[in-house]
Amino acid sequence: MTPEQKLEELGITLPEPAKAVANYVPFVITGNMLFISGQVSLGPDGLVKGCLGKDMELADGQDAARL
Repeated sequence: MTPEQKLEELGITLPEPAKAVANYVPFVITGNMLFISGQVSLGPDGLVKGCLGKDMELADGQDAARL
């Protein structure tokens, strides 16, 4: 099963990635590893921020990671 098929099976639709606001590479693939930089979680109410376990519960952090 491909990652795309698994996401579809789980009912997860990924949003379009945010456009770069500076001159940098937003991700690098090395072998089977993906390194992401400068990406943030944007929810319906704007930027999702906080410290997991302090400002938000685990489930809230998991939801933010899915954004």
